[in-house]
Amino acid sequence: MNAQFLTEIEVAERTHVSLATLRRWRLEKRGPKFYKFGSLVRYDKQELAQWEQTQPSGGEDATERFMPKPAWSNELLRRSG
Repeated sequence: MNAQFLTEIEVAERTHVSLATLRRWRLEKRGPKFYKFGSLVRYDKQELAQWEQTQPSGGEDATERFMPKPAWSNELLRRSG
């Protein structure tokens, strides 16, 4: 096994999450898995990629909830009400 490790700064840049947030996640036992080598914090590159894949994402399904209703639906409500 040839693990490649990233520093917390590299992970912060890659995920667009602040360094402070990464550190808070470690204290709260959340976020990507990390390793301690003495006082050094490192993240396995492959495990980080797997963690990224498990995170919720937005997209078409999320935007459908905010789409305006067609004008004809308002007319139906007025007629039936």
